[in-house]
Formats: sequence, structure tokens, C-alpha cells
Amino acid sequence: MNWSASTQPAIEWLNRLPQQRLNFWLSGLFVVLFCWLLAKLSWQLLPVPQAEAISAAVTVTGQTAPDLKALLDASLFGKASEQAEVAPVAAPTTAPKTTLNVKLTGVVAIAGKPDQGSAVIESQGSEQTYGVDDKIEGTSASLSQVFEDRVLLKVSSRFETLMLDGIEFQHMVADNGSLQEVDYRPQPEPMMDGPQPPMEELADVRQEMMSEPMKFFDYIRASPQYRNGQLYGYRVMPGKDPALFERMGLKANDVAVEINGTPLNDMQQAMMVMNELREATQASIKVERDGQTRDIVFSLSQ
Repeated sequence: MNWSASTQPAIEWLNRLPQQRLNFWLSGLFVVLFCWLLAKLSWQLLPVPQAEAISAAVTVTGQTAPDLKALLDASLFGKASEQAEVAPVAAPTTAPKTTLNVKLTGVVAIAGKPDQGSAVIESQGSEQTYGVDDKIEGTSASLSQVFEDRVLLKVSSRFETLMLDGIEFQHMVADNGSLQEVDYRPQPEPMMDGPQPPMEELADVRQEMMSEPMKFFDYIRASPQYRNGQLYGYRVMPGKDPALFERMGLKANDVAVEINGTPLNDMQQAMMVMNELREATQASIKVERDGQTRDIVFSLSQ
């Protein structure tokens, strides 16, 4: 097959077309294309005018900018009310009797300052000394306040009273602050006072103190007394054996100011004297009573 034979059908198809009309449309198409190219070339040759820059004029007036801080401080929508400070709730001085299985065997109370004392409390068969806010062993209670004849325990959110062993609970008990101090007026000749207790009884007490010094507070309750802010002695009260307390010549509210010649105006010195009584054969206690000074002497020998 040669090339002329393959193109013969196309040539015959073109010959059948109307040549005059085809030439008209082709000529028109070429004219439109030529005009478009000429217009595009003309626009490219013409110079493009530069656009004028538009400058914004800023007018400065004599007015100052608004004070934003003044607006913020103006409290346009009001001020939030400040919460008032909540005053701490003071612990009461009286409370119902505790139901805890504990025993108060001794106190060191400071007049007018129940939140600064200490107490000897027996719990689960053992005695320990506790300060304010200390938790009592074996319980959920803590020591809150210490008074001359009782302590207040804080159990969860409530308070309970624990009386000294041997002292009955009362619904209304006097605060230590109500106790009046007696002026110390030494007399030139002290007086011997009080019947002497049986020697066997005192020997038993001495033996008990030698084994457990804190047992002293079982028989004599002592609370510090102050004058002009200075410790000057200890007010004594009967403990678990009021009869023995009286036979020793002591009376409730006596203020002991000296033991065996040692002034009781220092707490550490007072504790040293108590320890010395474990080995002493005789005790001489100088007390204030009704404005007078009395010497009470009794034997501790076995």
C-alpha cells in the first residue's frame, strides 16, 4: 500500500465539502486572531501611568489620650464585697463529761493560760505527759485546755471534760482565773501545823514515788501561781487521798512557796526538788495560807 492510496479517502471527503463556504469561515477566523494579537501588542508598547500615592493626613489636636488606668479604677460595674475575716472560735471552759476510758492523774496548770499547761493522762494502762494539742494515745482525742482540777479534750469537733482522778465532775466548774492570789508576807516565826500521818503510810507513798515519780500528782495536785508575771509558788489541792492530804497538814488552796529550803519560783528547780524527795527522809514545806506563812514538816523515813 502506498501513501497516495492511504490518503485518497481524505482527499475525496475534502472535495465533497463546499469550498466557498469553508474559505469564508477560515478567512474570518484568521482576521479575528490577527486583531487580537495586534491589540495585545499595542497595549504592551504603550507606557503605563504611575499611580499617585495617597497619604493619610493625621491631624493632631490638643486633646490628650484617655487615661485607661483611671477607667479601670473607676469600678464601673461596682466592687466585689470583701469577705470579712472570720474570728477564731475560742474553746469553751466547760464541756460534758468524757466517756473515754482514760484517767487524769496530774496537771501542771498555768493560771489564766489554760492553753499552755500540761497533763499526766493514763490510757491503756500507761501514763504519759501531754501538752496542749497532743493526741492522747489510744484515742482520737487531743488535749485542748488544762485547768487546776480538770482538762478539756477535743474529740472530733466537740469538747469533753476529764476531771482529775478522785474529783467529782460538776456541770459548772470555776475557771482558774477566778482564784485570787494571796500576798506573800513571811512571818518571823513559822508555825508547825497539822497532825502527822502514820509513818507507814508515808513510807508507802515514798516507795510509790520512787518507782513512779509522776505518782506524786496522785496525792497532791499542784498548779503554778504567778505574781506580776513571775512564778512564786504552787497552789496545792488534794488528790486521790484527801484524808492523807489533810493529815500531812495541808489544806486546799495552800500555796507552797518552798520545799526543804528551796524556793519554788523556778519550774525546773521545783521538778528537781520533787526528784530529791525520792531520797529525802524528811519534808519541810513552807506554804501561804490566809495571808500567813506556815511550815509543815513530816517524816518520809521508812
